[in-house]
Amino acid sequence: MRAGTLKSADSAVLEICDLRYRAGDRIILESVDLVVNSGESVAISGPSGSGKSTLLMCVLGLLKADEGSVLVRGERIDRLSGRRLLRHRRESIGVVFQSGELLPELVPVENVAVAALLAGVARAEAFAQAEQLLADLKVPADAMDTGALSGGERQRVAVARALINKPALLLADEPTGALDSTSRETVADLLYSLPDRWNCGLVVVTHDHAVASRAQRRLLLQDGRLTPAPAEAGVAR
Repeated sequence: MRAGTLKSADSAVLEICDLRYRAGDRIILESVDLVVNSGESVAISGPSGSGKSTLLMCVLGLLKADEGSVLVRGERIDRLSGRRLLRHRRESIGVVFQSGELLPELVPVENVAVAALLAGVARAEAFAQAEQLLADLKVPADAMDTGALSGGERQRVAVARALINKPALLLADEPTGALDSTSRETVADLLYSLPDRWNCGLVVVTHDHAVASRAQRRLLLQDGRLTPAPAEAGVAR
């Protein structure tokens, strides 16, 4: 059994099998396998340029691997394109980026609601859900200027936006990389609480060992392959 897999995929929300990706003559991903189940958190670390972002792009269907398969909630996302890909990604995957990627011209509740509106949710329902999520994640209720929020508050808005369509899989790409130490702890606490609270799978890509150490499983992506992080070496999975 390869390092990134679990024995049972009964509750798998992400299944990557023998994924290979090359950029020119350079091998970025080589025989990558990974299974992530509902309610589970996985942290992936590795040196810059090791392929972490490439792996996430393959999961999102933004890059097509040369070989292998990517299933998200049982659907071969690597075989989808156009509207089918957009719909499946929107319904199944939430993403939190390093800098939040919020729209500064929109207030926080609009930034969150827009994801639901794009999924076809009625305006009143989308805004009601957005307001509830922001309250649950302790974003100031009177926040009317996205640009005036602290870094930690912006990331909580980004998390709310990622959750509003109730994704089976949540991806976080360096979610604490632009935060101070206090905000980093707050956002990490929030992210790692989500698999239990939302019954979703969580994959966190991070250079921060303290953030990675909170995950149920820690993996290292190096030389194109996923292996157990050093602290887990020799642990049966």
